[in-house]
Amino acid sequence: MMLTVMELVSFPLFRRFQLVSGYGGLYNQVTGTGIFEWESSNEVEKNFKRGEFVVTTLSLARSDAGQAEDSIRMLIDKKVSAIAVKDIYFHEISEDLKAYSDARQVPIFFFSDTFFDDIIYTIKNALLTQNRNFEHNAQIEFLLGEAHSPEQKKKKAKEINPFFHPHLICCYASAKKESQWQEEWRTLPLDPEETVYSFINYQQGLLVVYTMKDPASEKIRNHSSGVLEELLMNFLEKSGLRTGMDRIGVSRAVRGLENLGVIIQESLYAHEICQLNHTVWQKFSESGPDQILLPASDSPWTKMYYNGLFSTITEYDALHGAKLMETLLEYVKNNGNIKLTAQKLYQHGNTIRYRIGKIRTLLNLEEDFNSFAQLYLFVRLHLIYRNKEGGTP
Repeated sequence: MMLTVMELVSFPLFRRFQLVSGYGGLYNQVTGTGIFEWESSNEVEKNFKRGEFVVTTLSLARSDAGQAEDSIRMLIDKKVSAIAVKDIYFHEISEDLKAYSDARQVPIFFFSDTFFDDIIYTIKNALLTQNRNFEHNAQIEFLLGEAHSPEQKKKKAKEINPFFHPHLICCYASAKKESQWQEEWRTLPLDPEETVYSFINYQQGLLVVYTMKDPASEKIRNHSSGVLEELLMNFLEKSGLRTGMDRIGVSRAVRGLENLGVIIQESLYAHEICQLNHTVWQKFSESGPDQILLPASDSPWTKMYYNGLFSTITEYDALHGAKLMETLLEYVKNNGNIKLTAQKLYQHGNTIRYRIGKIRTLLNLEEDFNSFAQLYLFVRLHLIYRNKEGGTP
């Protein structure tokens, strides 16, 4: 995927950069970098290219603010991706220049302490690798942890993308072909004053964080969880993401960047449910008891409960050459329908009844609705654990 201004300034080196205008250009593609110091208007035309991230002190016009702003306008007209001014000689720009930058969607930043060489190195390295997986993965692991305050989590979310808005939703997806998103998907420019998103390669898939501004905003006044889900779905369609995916798990829509870790986890769980159910699309909020089972599956108490039942059944199978586990999986899959289970396993109905009765006896279960609920719970945990281990659900 291409590198945008927004992605670039989320690197640690740029965290003290102050955006003063051109907010709408944060999705501009960065294709290179350049230094503007002593160039004339002719040299600007010749030496600077569209998409370059330009750094400058405006030293050529340090005693003439008008000339300095004319120089910035020339760079804007060249459609550079952004302009970063080191505040040695100038600390602000005029309202007219801000309006010029806004209208042409070229961001202007001010910064103080960062060296040009470090900026150029970071940009060139980012263009070569075009990913921040290691750092992003560390940030996500932090957010998924529980022993952090809301303020710490909010700060970490801003490290992923300093422009995130407070209303957010996530999806986690896996591609039909490995690294397909690297080649086929494109960045979809949106109005960053209303909508900001980030793509993050995480584990074996792609995490999409989609955020929107305060719902009191004119454009999204009627914001609700359902609306944000619909907007995310439209975004995935328009960006080409949805057609390239074989599994997409979607979180709830929430308010507050401190909740980013929660909805990242929900999208991961929803993606896991897609794998379990062999479906393409799954909302966490519509996943029924799995909303409880998946979080609980990591608990040592849950594992101990499951292991006890599993050992009882499989040890009996091994000792007697029975097929109780196979039968139970098919029985629950068919919602307790004896006839259908018998057909699927090519067995007589009485054989299935005997085996299910034997399972109930081994597990000390009565023949009632409560016992089926326990059998369902055990089978669902079995599928969850098998999926975690890389088996076929």
